[in-house]
Order: sequence, then structure tokens, then C-alpha cells
Amino acid sequence: MTTREKILSESLELFSRRGYEAVSVRDIARAVGIREASLYNHFPGKRAIFDSLLAQYSARWDAFFAGVRMTDGDGRFVADEPALALFRGLTREGFAALAAAVFDQYMTDEVNVKLRRVLTIEQYGSDEAAALFKKVSFGDSLDYQAKLFEALMDEGAFVRGDPEIAALEFFSPIFLIFYKYGATERLDEARALFLRHVDQFHKTYAVQAD
Repeated sequence: MTTREKILSESLELFSRRGYEAVSVRDIARAVGIREASLYNHFPGKRAIFDSLLAQYSARWDAFFAGVRMTDGDGRFVADEPALALFRGLTREGFAALAAAVFDQYMTDEVNVKLRRVLTIEQYGSDEAAALFKKVSFGDSLDYQAKLFEALMDEGAFVRGDPEIAALEFFSPIFLIFYKYGATERLDEARALFLRHVDQFHKTYAVQAD
């Protein structure tokens, strides 16, 4: 690990436990094991470290969203043909596997867990943090999911209903599970409940549910 990487890692640990404002450059330098003046060889200040962490988190989620066809090449949430092709005719097992990937990205990736905690703390003091928090806490993807469900309903792959309500029915329990178990070690319990929810949703809406 390079000195720059260690600065980011230790800063993330401190920010996730104490919040951005409560951590000083001196605190970060001490955690890294370097002099405060040496830290400025890598970053102009604490804000630059924070911005680098936000960029890192955004890049991790952009790659994930693109991988599961939730965003297009420009990073926009688009319910287009590639997205429909992924969900069209998805079996219960396939739906569960996709949901499990979301769970792991959100709940078991240590860096993502810490970065999410930082966003939760700092969303009220930073426009950038607030926008990123909305993106990764399903605020942006809710509209996408409603459009996707509407398209699947139009094709007859999903039971006809209100697509916006269906999106809320899908995401609301997930969001509650993440917040109920986000600060605990009971991940197996959280995962089991999460998968029960997505299985129930699939059985309720998917025409080809088995």
C-alpha cells in the first residue's frame, strides 16, 4: 500500500467513526504514521482527501450499476433494452442471485460500508455527499426501477399494477433492512431476510415465477 493509499484508508476509518469535521489533518497523519507536513506532499488538505474518497465511492458504484445494466454508458439510470433483456424472463433463482449481488455490494464490502457511513454523516453538510448518498441509497434508481417495471408490465412479464408503487414495494423493505442491520454483525440474518423479501416480490409480480 502506498502512502497515498494509506492516507485514504486511515482517513476513511476516522471519518466513518467520527465524521469529517471532528477529524484533523494531524489525526490523519498520526494514524498513517507520518508527519503532518508530509501529508501535504500527497494532498493539499483534508477536503481533498474527502473529495478523493467520494470519487472512489462513486466510481465503485458506477461500475456496479453498469455491471447489472442499471446505467448506460454515461452513468444515467435508463430502463433500455439491455436492462429489459436482463430482467425479462428472469427466474426466481436468477432474481435472487442479482439481489444477492446488490446485498454484498452494499453490506459486506468493508470499504463501501465505511464510505456509506461517511455519506450518512456528511450528507447534510456537503452537496456532493448528499447527491452521492441519494444515488447509492436508491433515491435515483427508484424512478429507473418504476420505468423498468412498467416496461415489463407492458410486455406481460410482470403482473399489471402501478409501477411506481411496485418500485416502492421493492425498495422500501430493502432500505429498512439495510438500516436495521447496517451497524450490526448479524449479516447472515440480514441476508436471509433480504432474500426472502426479493423472493416474495418475484412471486407476486413475475408472470413466469416458478
